[in-house]
Amino acid sequence: MESSPYLINKNYINKRVDKTSAINQLISNIENSDNLSTRIESINTLAQMNANSNKVFKLIENLLISDMNESIRLAAASTIEKIFLSDALRPLGWAFKHEESLKCLLTISKILGKIDTVQSKSLIIDKIREIKHEKIIESLKNLSIKGEFENLSSYALSSIVENSYILNDLETKFGQINFKVQNGLILHLDLSDVSSHIFGWTILNKFPEFIEFLTSLEYLDLKFNRLISIPDSIGSLKSLINLDLSYNKIKSIPISIGSLKSLRTLNLRYNKIRELPASIGSLNSLKSLNLRANSLKSLPKTIKKIPNLEVLDLHGNKLSNTKFSLKGSNKIKRLDLGLNSIEKLPKWSKNLKNLRYLGLGGNKLKSIPKWIGSFPLLDSLHLFDNKLNELPKSIGNLSKLEELTIWNNQLSSLPESFRNLEKLKILNLSWNNFENLPSWIGSLKSLEILSLWGNSLKMLPKSLETLTNLKILDLNFNNIEEIPPFLNSLEKKGLIIYK
Repeated sequence: MESSPYLINKNYINKRVDKTSAINQLISNIENSDNLSTRIESINTLAQMNANSNKVFKLIENLLISDMNESIRLAAASTIEKIFLSDALRPLGWAFKHEESLKCLLTISKILGKIDTVQSKSLIIDKIREIKHEKIIESLKNLSIKGEFENLSSYALSSIVENSYILNDLETKFGQINFKVQNGLILHLDLSDVSSHIFGWTILNKFPEFIEFLTSLEYLDLKFNRLISIPDSIGSLKSLINLDLSYNKIKSIPISIGSLKSLRTLNLRYNKIRELPASIGSLNSLKSLNLRANSLKSLPKTIKKIPNLEVLDLHGNKLSNTKFSLKGSNKIKRLDLGLNSIEKLPKWSKNLKNLRYLGLGGNKLKSIPKWIGSFPLLDSLHLFDNKLNELPKSIGNLSKLEELTIWNNQLSSLPESFRNLEKLKILNLSWNNFENLPSWIGSLKSLEILSLWGNSLKMLPKSLETLTNLKILDLNFNNIEEIPPFLNSLEKKGLIIYK
């Protein structure tokens, strides 16, 4: 009668049966059961029990080289690696030459890479000589010319074989793909919008199989597909520097993402992510994190522990003031919190002294704190589409400011300190309640674009004629009956006026 591998192991641990009896029961399951899961679990249990007898070895060896089921052969290979590695060369060598399953070949190659003997290297080199992919062959020439090929470890050689197998598989599935290979290893892989390569016959809605074997991969692009989830195996890509998963349908990120210690850029924009794992705080090399247009209501506390983060885009989520903090993230240069549910500018943000870009448009802000002027390096500030009816005088302290967008608020005046914004190039005041402009507007000597669309202006101050750098003046939807003559002269010099 067939026994559960779990119960067999439990009885063995509790000393209800001896090791020999437990092993014999597991062998009986493997040889006689019609249940695939029972057979696989029995093989794995033999490994857990360290059943390294000659009898077990012969059984596992036979399964590896002759069983018809791929999953059984994989379980056999794994067991050989765990408890028979010193005797693994002969069965693995035979399987390496005759196996047709890609999953099994990759597993066998990786195990051979761990053995690292003259014999294992010879087997792997024979496989490398069978490689037919022109770009991989070309990339190996440098190693051959320099005489370094034979000096590589079995692990390094097996990686070349695995990269070759995976590249062939990807090109078979998706047609022509963009990639960069060096010394036989894929460094850059572009699988963006792959369904367009093959007329939509194959839609990429699952993370590509076997990518975890590409441990030298530095750039992986999977944008514009239909991925729903990311497997835990993503954490195997230790060399990854740039990962682009934007424009998919991903709902969650695995904890293993925190293992990508070399990652500098992570692009997750336009997905359906509802939460981030706490492990995100372990990405010590991360400089840019793009989470634009997701469904985040909160952020893990660990996000402020990312030590080198410079760019954080959270535009278009569901964040409110109480659900996140970036206190301590002092290296941030670009922060976009636009299109969320923020009612007040968070107090922790005033400590971001390296900030160059601050996006707060599309929130529920009714006021801006005085300390908005405490960002000495800020050159771009976006406050559009809020509920602001005034701005603090301190905004005039932003001496580096070049772009300010305040459209669609309830402003009717500007603080006189605005005249100190000598570097301001773009000023968008559209869709507010302005009936006139202050005469000091002419102090903004660097101004190139002034948008006044949708206000209640009846006339314009003559000081506008001193804005010799002005290229675009938008006056649409105001109450100005005719353009004053002094603007006509600027128009002749190249000023574009929308009226």
